[in-house]
Amino acid sequence: MRRLAAVLLLLAAALVAPATAAYAETCSATLPHPDGHGITCLRVDRHPQGDGSELRDVAMTSTAIFQAAGGTPAIDPLAQELTVRVYLPPGYDPARSTRYRSLYLVNGGGDNYDEWTTKADLVSLIRTTPGHPYDGIVVMPTGGMAGWYSDWAGRTDGYFAPKWETYHIAQLIPWVDANFNTIANRSGRGLAGVSMGGFGTLKYAAAHPDVFSVIGAFSPGIDLRAKPAQRTVSDSMWQAGAAITLWDLGSYRVNKYANGLPVPDQQEQLVYRLDTLFGPHTVSSSGVYDWPSADPAVLVTQGKYAPFSGKLGLYAGGCKTLPRDPSGAYVLGDGDDPAPAECGYSTTSPENTQANGVNEAILGSYASVFDQTLTGLGVRHRYCYGTGGHDWNSWPAVLVDFLQYAYGTAPARCPNA
Repeated sequence: MRRLAAVLLLLAAALVAPATAAYAETCSATLPHPDGHGITCLRVDRHPQGDGSELRDVAMTSTAIFQAAGGTPAIDPLAQELTVRVYLPPGYDPARSTRYRSLYLVNGGGDNYDEWTTKADLVSLIRTTPGHPYDGIVVMPTGGMAGWYSDWAGRTDGYFAPKWETYHIAQLIPWVDANFNTIANRSGRGLAGVSMGGFGTLKYAAAHPDVFSVIGAFSPGIDLRAKPAQRTVSDSMWQAGAAITLWDLGSYRVNKYANGLPVPDQQEQLVYRLDTLFGPHTVSSSGVYDWPSADPAVLVTQGKYAPFSGKLGLYAGGCKTLPRDPSGAYVLGDGDDPAPAECGYSTTSPENTQANGVNEAILGSYASVFDQTLTGLGVRHRYCYGTGGHDWNSWPAVLVDFLQYAYGTAPARCPNA
């Protein structure tokens, strides 16, 4: 069925006229207020699409990315270039009396602003979503390869640090509202993300319920107390750190030093790196490290997602298998049920607690717990499980399901993601 759906999607795309040639324009010729809110526009590249929509790339600098921290920064200038990709729907009218909704799609780890248009076909996905429920704009910002959607409490090896939360929430959102015909309040804004971006979605939603009304977490990182999650975050910090692109290494990385040499104790390095991101840690009586102010697994127990009741989509795969109906066919969830025993989800099994990295089965296990907690607190939401992996074979179908759920009518069955 997945292969058939992919073929149909390609056929649908083939029926649309090809995109016209891309072209560049100055910021002032394209945007009414290109500079402001800590953002300076550098240039605009326009990519008209065959269906009348447009992808618009805005290169910019932000006063929040980067800032000096702890010493003389190793990079100059600190105002590094960022790109935001904006999808404008067919017939977008900047003067339309009815303003447009906005959906912010934030990137996963090791990725960038263009993931939904290079690893998936966002334009076709929106165009072919049954019922066409979403007719707004989509904002795809840079989030860093390993920024973890935080205003860093510490610094990189090169004495600078990003403030991603400040950039996204305090700068980019008001800048978008000033330059596009958006509903400039909570009711018109949604937020969704994949993997690290799913974690960022849950983190931002808990901290800023007044900014977003709809959220979607796709294969999200959920519990910072889990050792595989801690290892994944720590590894990303020494591999990429504050990097925006693959060219940003060296001084962008994060390590703890003693007498000019990296501290050899890897647990000490792990705690230092997560403290750099999220601030001082806590330690439970059983010796479990946590960063509770940034931990969705803790935030959910505090009722932080109640403002999104009825507009929260949670998706994760990694099931070992699915139950079968009397005919022998696999049964997908309906969005309201807990994960079945057949999924084999476990947050305590040795294969999950001792894993050196996070895979979809681990993420699915913690998503199942998150779902149960939401249900216990009476927070209405859509929860979809399945056998899909942590990859772009699964996430396009998840986005389509989320758009239907959040902006139209939820499908009777979940995608197998």
